[in-house]
Amino acid sequence: MDFQYSPEQLQLINEVARFAKKESAALAKDYEDKSIFPRGLHKKIGQKGWTGPIVPKAYGGMGKGALEYCIIMEELSKELITGPQTSVQLEKMLLSFGTERQKRLYLPKLASGEYVAALAISEPQVGSSFKNLQTTAKKDNGFYIINGKKSHINLAGDADILMVFTRTDIGLTCLLVDRDTPGIRFEKRDPLGMRTLPVYDIFLEGCRVPGDHLLGEEGKGLAAFLTTFNLSRIGNASTLIGFARGCLEHAVSYARDRRVGDSRVVDFQGIQWLLAEMVAELEAARLIRDRAALAEDAGIEHTLNTSISKLLAAEVAEKIVSRAFSLTGSYACYRESPFDRYWREIKTLQVAGGSSEIMKNTIAREILRSYKF
Repeated sequence: MDFQYSPEQLQLINEVARFAKKESAALAKDYEDKSIFPRGLHKKIGQKGWTGPIVPKAYGGMGKGALEYCIIMEELSKELITGPQTSVQLEKMLLSFGTERQKRLYLPKLASGEYVAALAISEPQVGSSFKNLQTTAKKDNGFYIINGKKSHINLAGDADILMVFTRTDIGLTCLLVDRDTPGIRFEKRDPLGMRTLPVYDIFLEGCRVPGDHLLGEEGKGLAAFLTTFNLSRIGNASTLIGFARGCLEHAVSYARDRRVGDSRVVDFQGIQWLLAEMVAELEAARLIRDRAALAEDAGIEHTLNTSISKLLAAEVAEKIVSRAFSLTGSYACYRESPFDRYWREIKTLQVAGGSSEIMKNTIAREILRSYKF
């Protein structure tokens, strides 16, 4: 086992960290307040190659793997910058199930940051289960006619291409839907956190999609979803780890300078114990995340590791943002402090991409199925 990043990966960490620190200072607060996707910043990230980490160089990507993707997500999130999560999800699906035409049409644009993708699964009465999916697609002269409603979809109204999961007569099916397709409209929501990934409800009313926009095989949409959900979970775990690191960095910086009588806050043993616990747990979360990423790249079954990674990262991030209030006192209680946003981002992402309860269900199932004690 090798717990060290390669020189190339260390260079990537430093490059993304420097970029994120610089761009976060210039990022207008209006994006967060008004819940606007910073497309210009996304394109800058794309120009660095970081929106296509897993895309082969032949299609304009970095030609790297899950660990590089995790590095990018973590370092951007540390500075509260939106990473390329949804675009990477589509890239993974296209690489696994896309036709050559679909790959050449979409992968270069996703990898360069020109295009943004959105994943449309959730519905008003359907969350993590596909069983009760109500959105339907009917064949009609070489087209699919989609009718239904999707809810709580990040970037839906901003995306250039949407992965819409529907039901056909054969079963669960994934269709690629261009944003300007007639019969599709968006209603923007007002979320608590992750506001630079705006949330929309999608209304599909007689939405007519060409047959060659089918991703994979009709009736086998679950396979398309399953090919990306492990990668998606470690992407979310990396985002949570980045939030936790950024929050902790701000809290420690304040506590080092804040004096109580003749001592600094960090001089008290109780505070030092808090720091020791937080960093120990944070490092554990990063290790299980890295292990899951390496398994993803090796093609090894890793559902257990990815689920533990998302669960542990969510719990550690919440603990760190809560204890930031112990480290900083009243300073953390004001909106102009960074902790307000870190708290809202972390609470939102605990639910998104598979809640902690869903992760526990998955972990228990994997333990009972094949875990070696």
